[in-house]
Amino acid sequence: MFRSIITLAAMTLILGFGFEPLAAQVEPIPDEMRVRQLPRQQLSGPRFGFTTFTGQTADDRRTHLEKGPIMSQFGWQFETQIVSTTTGNQALMEWVALVGGAEQNDLTFSLAWLAGYRMPNGLELGVGPNVSYNDTTETTTTSMVLAAGATLPFGEIYVPLNMAVAFAEGGPRITTLIGWIIG
Repeated sequence: MFRSIITLAAMTLILGFGFEPLAAQVEPIPDEMRVRQLPRQQLSGPRFGFTTFTGQTADDRRTHLEKGPIMSQFGWQFETQIVSTTTGNQALMEWVALVGGAEQNDLTFSLAWLAGYRMPNGLELGVGPNVSYNDTTETTTTSMVLAAGATLPFGEIYVPLNMAVAFAEGGPRITTLIGWIIG
């Protein structure tokens, strides 16, 4: 027993002095990849556009509900910039709340939560879950949303233009939104 303790202590000393600490072996992070310590920016604003239904959902809207396959969308996007690198890349978290179908007397309430990424040139991508409720059919639909677009500067106002595809039972729903951010 005493012999194994001495052997363990000797190995610890040899290994401890014979190797560089792990922290000294790691390459430093290049300055352009370092995260800037920025306050979280709130980049929220109104959104408006339309949703196009496809597949079985579009057919059901036409035949059973006597509604069109396209409906208006109005709402608000709540966006928070989580981190930003010195090169201008940004990680984002977004909530998009929409009310659709007012022109068809067919209200649909939708809420999406997206994790997104914006490049310095304004191009952006996002993905996340969505839940929708239709007051006419009293049905709830869940889906996964894949969104892409660009946020373009116009003086002090930023104009986001986005297209999203919600992959849901009955066929994909394609939504196009435009709005503004005052930041």
